[in-house]
Amino acid sequence: MKKILVTTDLSINSKTALRFAIQLASQTPCELFFYHVDSAYIIDPFAGAAFVDIPVADTKIQQKELVKFVNTLYRQTGKIPGKINFIVENRLDISRAVIECAVKVKADYICIGTRGGGLINKLLGSHASRILSESPVPIFVVPRHYRVKPLKSILYPSDAENFSHEINLIKKFGALFDAGISVYHYDYFTNEQQIKNKLHAIEHKFQSDKISFNFKKLSPDKSLFRSLQIDIISTKPSIVAMFAKEDRTWFEQLLQSVKTAEKGFDTRTPMLVYRKE
Repeated sequence: MKKILVTTDLSINSKTALRFAIQLASQTPCELFFYHVDSAYIIDPFAGAAFVDIPVADTKIQQKELVKFVNTLYRQTGKIPGKINFIVENRLDISRAVIECAVKVKADYICIGTRGGGLINKLLGSHASRILSESPVPIFVVPRHYRVKPLKSILYPSDAENFSHEINLIKKFGALFDAGISVYHYDYFTNEQQIKNKLHAIEHKFQSDKISFNFKKLSPDKSLFRSLQIDIISTKPSIVAMFAKEDRTWFEQLLQSVKTAEKGFDTRTPMLVYRKE
């Protein structure tokens, strides 16, 4: 049984991450850990100010609020809770708290929601961006405008490097809900024989009734970002699985050639972000 740490600040925007996790758990055995961090009553020891009569945070009250919040979503989605847990902590560093909790409960994934709208750096916010950069486990990133539906398909944009390792991780995840996997590779030089031979060798080795390949030639007037966005919108996958390098966050890689005036990423499709080895 896979374990998923599902983060929430009990706001409307965080509901989409919970709905996504609830839907996934309804399709495959997953143990969900609903996690809320409250930093409202935590005093920064380096603030250089004195505080008196500060009330002590009552985690029991917060726990009740979290349970009520989650149970309401279960009723709204019509899903029956499986194995679920509730964790509340008062911590100053929210990003670090999420990562440490994931390690503590031995989570296989972390699930976070976005704020929605605008450019990617605005879309995610500072906490989500840091979690993406530092998490030792894969991250589900669920857009604000996600609508619950059965998970059936995965779109995997690949750079064709370390492909065997990466596709095996995608296959393991896809097997949880019997998903089809569409591999997309974008390159300016797909017609060059050496690159063509490499891509065809990968396709020949890994193509199956569950895995298909799409090799796309990039044009100078259309960025990788835009090409991928068009394919996501046209194929409507249940989730996009991506791999991020350790030294750069995934959205920095994706948007490195995109002008800051360009609109943000597709706002309805969840992402699964792995750390690239």
